[in-house]
Amino acid sequence: MLDILLIVIIVEVVILIGVEEIEKQHLENYKNAIFELIKNNTETLVREDIISLLKQPPLDSMDVIRNRLVTLSKKYGIILDTEMMNQLLVNYRSKLVDSFFSIGDDRIEKLNKIVDSFLPKKVDEIVKLQKKEFTAINKKIKKEAKERIKDSNQILIEGISDLFKEDVLEDSKFKVIDTMKKYLTVNYCRDLIEGIELKLIIKDTTLINSVLEQGERFLFTKNNSHLFDEKV
Repeated sequence: MLDILLIVIIVEVVILIGVEEIEKQHLENYKNAIFELIKNNTETLVREDIISLLKQPPLDSMDVIRNRLVTLSKKYGIILDTEMMNQLLVNYRSKLVDSFFSIGDDRIEKLNKIVDSFLPKKVDEIVKLQKKEFTAINKKIKKEAKERIKDSNQILIEGISDLFKEDVLEDSKFKVIDTMKKYLTVNYCRDLIEGIELKLIIKDTTLINSVLEQGERFLFTKNNSHLFDEKV
């Protein structure tokens, strides 16, 4: 009789251990799925949404920097080398775009830490990313964005004097360069940051909702799969 009871206990323990392992793996799969959501969401944010704000516009008429340079040159009666101007803008935007590719790395790292530390204390508890958790992350992204825009602007500011086709008055040259410098460091930078802020809000909301949906799938599988029946 004792032997039978011992066998029953051993079987129950084995079953319990097996179910616990399945639950552990289910939780790990759940976290990995969220890691992937964070990675894809951030890469799309940076490589598509933010980078689209920095790239060369499809039409010259949409290029605010080019238009501002042309307008200023006409105002002061200066002829610009169009070919050199286009190349300068290409170089400027190329550096700017390249500098932004890593701007989402900290976002991925910080959000992954939140998910990695998740350990459900209730059967129906899931990972939830709160809007407040994005505040510090976005603040850092905007700060880094301003610094990278500022650094890249130097390429444009320092290259403007090479665009003049003929000798011009130093006063006119100074006014064009100074006006462009103010425009790039104030208005243009501000407009880019506002655009980035909007992209961040949209992507943050998308990620928050995606993580909730993943949590619902996690609970549905946990509550309806026969793999977990033996524990009940």
